[in-house]
Amino acid sequence: MVVILVTFALATRLLDDYPILPDGLRSIATAGGLEAESDLASMFEKLTDVSQQHVPGYFLALFAWGKIAGWDPLLLRTLSLFFGILSLALIFRLGRDFVSREAGFFSIVMLASLSFYNLWYLPIRMYTLFVATGLWLLWIYLRIVIHGRTSPGHYAVLFLASISFLYSQIFSLAVGLGLALHHLLFVAKSRHWLFVAAAGALAGLLFLPWLSTLLTGTAEVASGEEFGDIRVLGPVETVATILSLSMNASVLFLGLLALSVRRVLNRDSVSIALWTILIVAIAFYVAVNRATGAIDLHRSRYFVALFPLIILLLNVGLAQLSRWKLVSLVILLFWIASGLLYQRRVGADIFLRSYNTIPIHLVERHLREDLQPGDLLVGWSGGLSFEYRTPYGGVIDYYFADHPVDIGIEHTYVLQQLGDDQISATLAERFAQYQRIWLTYELDNTARFQELYQDALTHNHARCFRDRTLATVAIELYQRSACE
Repeated sequence: MVVILVTFALATRLLDDYPILPDGLRSIATAGGLEAESDLASMFEKLTDVSQQHVPGYFLALFAWGKIAGWDPLLLRTLSLFFGILSLALIFRLGRDFVSREAGFFSIVMLASLSFYNLWYLPIRMYTLFVATGLWLLWIYLRIVIHGRTSPGHYAVLFLASISFLYSQIFSLAVGLGLALHHLLFVAKSRHWLFVAAAGALAGLLFLPWLSTLLTGTAEVASGEEFGDIRVLGPVETVATILSLSMNASVLFLGLLALSVRRVLNRDSVSIALWTILIVAIAFYVAVNRATGAIDLHRSRYFVALFPLIILLLNVGLAQLSRWKLVSLVILLFWIASGLLYQRRVGADIFLRSYNTIPIHLVERHLREDLQPGDLLVGWSGGLSFEYRTPYGGVIDYYFADHPVDIGIEHTYVLQQLGDDQISATLAERFAQYQRIWLTYELDNTARFQELYQDALTHNHARCFRDRTLATVAIELYQRSACE
């Protein structure tokens, strides 16, 4: 409970710190949050017309949550946070029930302090649901085939967990295939084996109606229409990325993974199940990526359901060191430290651009009463590109829909390709058209561009004030007429 409460408190503090991602805007629009009246028919129509590569589970949950709690992004993010917290509780149960009592505690701490997974408590996307339903399915499956819990209620829950997981994210098929192969090869054939197979088969049959939609989306992905020009991860890079992100980028934890292999050689049923599912799932990812070219480093989020499997295997290895309590504790502390160092060294913006950008939603809220028709809001950002468009508009459109102002927030990468003279000339020409101009920029991203922007602005405008009320950005007002 301490781990869950601390994680919940830390995540809750950040719920309103970042603007939504373009993908988050897609989620809101698909679930009906941009419409005056939304219904399930409209939601399914958007999925089949615009987002064929997605399955409807998360959007159904978001639709229901939006109807209950409202469509404010802060409230919608609490749904992702809920599934993230649920995943912590589930991995605790898996570790405790199938490895050791200590492994339950170690597993929940390791998932809670896994840097890459921490990124997904806040976006309005399906990845914490993907992990939570995958853990639920694995828990009930192992409870039946290893602990021998074979009541009708267990089979019913297995079916519900299976269908929930399949409809959570398209790559649920990777883990599902691993589970099916394990059940076929390593579980004794009996009446109970047939019941498990029947529950999984029924869930698969109910997934079939969505398969044609997924095949259409897969064809678009393979054609490049969805993902464009990206550097696809090769097989070796795929495995290396999965291991790195699941171990807080520390190769030292590979030793624990190797220790878990010993348990396979000793015919430990839990280790055999986890390794079978993991190997088959990774092979599935590699095969699909070679066929579609869908996954590059920035889309490593598709691997997220594999990370709890690896954490559980690490704890299988760690359980063999149970006689050395102090060593186990040191390893756990090193895991937490590795996560903190990895976050500082790599930065969230590599994987989630809105974490390192101008908080445009806070800027809009701050200037809401001061913006006038015809104003220009400019600046630069090293993170999220506000020029990115979705079929439902852009992030800027979402936040500034009620403001008749122009927005020109450039991406730092684009500006870095230009010389100072070229930037200055372009800015001077643009600024000459406006009476009032708002300049906003990140306080830790001011090198070179701040001077260029301010010089261009002061040619025809006077700076009226500088506002640093917001923690991470400055806002300055320039106007052609006298300051009020």
